[in-house]
Amino acid sequence: MNMATAEASERSTLLEALAVVGREQGLDLTVDIIRRRFSLSDKELTTSEAVGLAAELGLQARPLRVGWRDLPRLRKVLPAILTLRSGAALVLEAFVEDPNAGQVAVIKDPSSHEGTRAVVDQAQLEAVWDGELMLVKRAHAQSAEEQPFGLMWLLGQVLRERRIFRDIGIASLASTVFAIAPPFIAMIVIDRVLVNQSSATLSVLALSLALLVAFDAVLTFARRVLVEATATRIDGRLNLYIMDRLLRLPMDYFERTPSGETMSKLAKLWQIRGFLTGQLLTTVLDVITLVVLVPVLIALQWMLALMVFACAGAIFVIIYLFLKPIGRRYARVIEAETDKSAHLYETVQGMRTVKSLALEARRRLEWDRKVATAVGARHALGSLANHAQTYVLPFERMIYSGSIIVGAALALAHPDYMAPGVILGFAMLAGRTAQPLVQVAKMMQELEEVRGAVSEVGSVMNLPPEQARAGTGLRLPIRGEISFQNVHFRYAPGAPLALEAASFEIRAGTIFGIMGRSGSGKTTITRLLQGLNPNYEGIIKVDGMDLREIELHHLRSHVGVVQQENFLFRGTIRENIGIARPNARFEEVVRAAQLAGAEEFIERLPRGYDTFLDEGATNLSGGQRQRLAIARALIIDPPVLILDEATSALDAESEAIINANLLRIAEDRTIICVSHRLSMLVPAAAILVMERGAAYDIGAHEDLLQRCDIYKQMWHQQNRHAHTGDQHGQVTYIGAPRPR
Repeated sequence: MNMATAEASERSTLLEALAVVGREQGLDLTVDIIRRRFSLSDKELTTSEAVGLAAELGLQARPLRVGWRDLPRLRKVLPAILTLRSGAALVLEAFVEDPNAGQVAVIKDPSSHEGTRAVVDQAQLEAVWDGELMLVKRAHAQSAEEQPFGLMWLLGQVLRERRIFRDIGIASLASTVFAIAPPFIAMIVIDRVLVNQSSATLSVLALSLALLVAFDAVLTFARRVLVEATATRIDGRLNLYIMDRLLRLPMDYFERTPSGETMSKLAKLWQIRGFLTGQLLTTVLDVITLVVLVPVLIALQWMLALMVFACAGAIFVIIYLFLKPIGRRYARVIEAETDKSAHLYETVQGMRTVKSLALEARRRLEWDRKVATAVGARHALGSLANHAQTYVLPFERMIYSGSIIVGAALALAHPDYMAPGVILGFAMLAGRTAQPLVQVAKMMQELEEVRGAVSEVGSVMNLPPEQARAGTGLRLPIRGEISFQNVHFRYAPGAPLALEAASFEIRAGTIFGIMGRSGSGKTTITRLLQGLNPNYEGIIKVDGMDLREIELHHLRSHVGVVQQENFLFRGTIRENIGIARPNARFEEVVRAAQLAGAEEFIERLPRGYDTFLDEGATNLSGGQRQRLAIARALIIDPPVLILDEATSALDAESEAIINANLLRIAEDRTIICVSHRLSMLVPAAAILVMERGAAYDIGAHEDLLQRCDIYKQMWHQQNRHAHTGDQHGQVTYIGAPRPR
């Protein structure tokens, strides 16, 4: 490699360099892994984007501008990334002394699979590089996404904005200083201006007060802008975090947990967010003002200050006594609201069934009961909170009113001890001081509710994730040769075996059929192949590699799956077909649609591939949705394609179209076809017959018709209407093309 070649190369991207440096720092990274994980396009990263991406990968990146003379000082922190003038990126691995050439740099081309290196001197490097360098090191501290969700994690997210909070704190202190002025002006007006009838002094004081109010308004505005900016940033991170953690959860969680329950729990995150950026932040900022107000109160009149502190202490005691009872009642509210939300979500999702079975009255009755329970829990919580607020209110009022009464009593007892203006000024400052004290007390009450919300969100966010995000595992090319060796599996401890001593092999590039009665373990086999249930016994191999050793993202990106019920997203037909490959060319989308037999109906639509699909694609028929799902699976050109009851719910015409394209789809890939309809399995090189979780028999269609009673019985049940051909059980199909 030479520097001219490196400059001309457009393959040596910043992303490739980041992956290389990450591997040298001990992370298992490739460009493909990073692109899949963050859904990156082919567009080159900017430096700022690379810094942010590095942080998400567990790295710390720092861009610098340096010269050749600075490189010797960086020896201990290499490798680093050099960004060339052309936009290409190279990895600076070392800076050494050469006996002949003097100081030289060892450069690695990240786009080279062979790890090509070059040794360059100052002139060669400066010819293509103008000083842009990025230092990258491993972030050994536990990353935010690895930390358990809880109050400490949330506090850590807030403290990430410490610089903004510093500015907010300064603005709050300055605003407090301005807020002290009006009480002192009131003191002067009462004790000096009114007594001496000095209108000139009053004018000066009025002008001063106007200026102070204006400055206070500006500072308050600036503080609110900073608070809003901080809240927006924290809100953005929480949104990203919740989606990231949700996508990391294993499939069995979503299968055993009602969707409404999950949504209800996660909705509590916005309550937590409101507390962090609302009540908590406001209280902390108000408490900062006490740094100024408390000394002023003590300086004005220490006896009155003691009374204020005594009232505040009483408020704290009352709130503390109510914390645990409020927490218990709030837990009941959460439970009732979660149950209610789950019922509502289930009703909306199953509205077609509700209407078809005339279940409106029953669902409404159940809803009424759940609403009554939730309302009762809310009322009990509100009643208890109302008691607490009632007990607090007299002490809150006492801080202001008591200051005037007690101050007046002191003034009457000792006329020279306290002037009337001091009483009024102290009362005004006491009222300002009472606000943060009362806010702290109320925050303690709300904190107990937030603890319950954090517990609810944490019950989802802190579940063990799938192995996929570790980025570890084999990522070798997959051809599609699969073997099960004495595999046992049950979905839960103590549950019946879904697979029992299952052993069979699938040759690469063939069609492999799986049939059996309901509950025989057919779908379980496909789930294990996708890595959805890793807790099986025995060995599953893909191309000789243990399935457990294959990186999950890599495995799933090489296995296409079409199920009986497939979810299509809101968006155009083109977007749905290409959703697994956002950068797929239109010609590739069309090719996938042709293979799936979907093009013929897409072309008849007024907008063709730009036709917008409603939620659940209700504006398409079942057969059309299924063909789009097959096209979506084919767009990634998977070496393994699983058709799990993909045609069982289709009409004869739709099934015939898919059958007609099956052999074209099967070219150069392994197809695992699970079906109750044995006509789908006739072209298969081998058909596995499952019975009660065990491999009952395996063979070609003709062989199974001769020797397998289960297969033979099901075949004759499904083909009573057909005209039997020769003695091998060939069938003349009605409404469907004959398999070739």
